[in-house]
Amino acid sequence: MTPYPKIQEPNIEEGFIERLRRLIESEYQTNPTGGGNSFGEILCYEIHVLNITFADLSTKWGISLSTLGELIWDHCKRLEPDPSCFKRKL
Repeated sequence: MTPYPKIQEPNIEEGFIERLRRLIESEYQTNPTGGGNSFGEILCYEIHVLNITFADLSTKWGISLSTLGELIWDHCKRLEPDPSCFKRKL
């Protein structure tokens, strides 16, 4: 019998998107696919390697398509470099 993974109690300071990212990472750690452990690796593996559609991925993860869109937006936003206001000449 496989033991159920211990799910952490929600953190009052944790935002909704962060909570979803953590829960998805936790499920993939319990059921590895070979696509990585971080949320970004998991998301990119599902979309770019497995070629799963956004609609199918939202169904697989049990979230709405609009929530998946927020997760993707959040992931892409984190990839942007930090601003460097004084390194560029105008």
